Amino acid sequence: MDFNRILRRKIAVLDGAMGTSLIARGNKGVLELLNVEAPDVVEQLHEEYLQAGADIITTNTTCADMLCLKEYGLQERSYELARAGAELARRVADRFSTTESPRFVAGSVGPTSRNLTLANDTSAEEMSESYATVIRGLIDGGVDILLIETAMDSQNVKIAVEQARKLSSSMPIIVSAVLSRIEGRVASGATIAKFFEDIPIQELTAVGFNCTMGEKQMEGALKTLSELSRLPIVVYPSLSKVDESPTQFVKPLDRLCRAGVLNIVGGCCGTTPDHVEYLSRVVARWRPRKTE
Repeated sequence: MDFNRILRRKIAVLDGAMGTSLIARGNKGVLELLNVEAPDVVEQLHEEYLQAGADIITTNTTCADMLCLKEYGLQERSYELARAGAELARRVADRFSTTESPRFVAGSVGPTSRNLTLANDTSAEEMSESYATVIRGLIDGGVDILLIETAMDSQNVKIAVEQARKLSSSMPIIVSAVLSRIEGRVASGATIAKFFEDIPIQELTAVGFNCTMGEKQMEGALKTLSELSRLPIVVYPSLSKVDESPTQFVKPLDRLCRAGVLNIVGGCCGTTPDHVEYLSRVVARWRPRKTE
């Protein structure tokens, strides 16, 4: 089923954290290496999120780009690790997918280890190569969606979207930014309005926020974004504290879904299949934000 049709029909549930969940299970180092060295570990986590009710699972590739991997001397393996991560998620999603409940794979494209606006040790050309390599691996591995997440720098996002469109003219692209502690701004310091004005929003399927954000901060940011764009909106926050229960985590998301302001919800750092299971049951009661 077409992804856009799903977003009009229901509030789609995104999975929870990949990195912190893998670390909690005893994995260390470059987690993207698990895609080829211990694929069963990654597959099991994907399965648990799908069993919990996730409609979308994200690949274990947030740091699979060349700039991140360069710090470990692994930059030449970017395409390999991205493709392997996509193929893993694809296999699992296909096992769970049905005509009535299709499951989608979102290729996680992280912010890299550099913000182009501030960095003096990289270039637009190097950034382009880094994004192009990981995105090509994800597409070749069979993802349905590209999720440019934890975004901080609009210049990075512009390049990522440009490279994605060179490789695929039609694949859905979602951009999710990280909020600053300063209300109304993203992590780079730009206002929410300025950040989204500076990226090619006409190429996107959905926009939103992920990672650390307080309840008040999240609500204010979503209000601003909903006034800026009629695109579907995604939000997937981290836990506000390490031991936050599924009930506590879901409470503000439930209120936002009830208010009709979201199309995709999920969890970021610290969240687990238990959080996603409770989230999937709660949000099933509400209708998605109208985007037309």
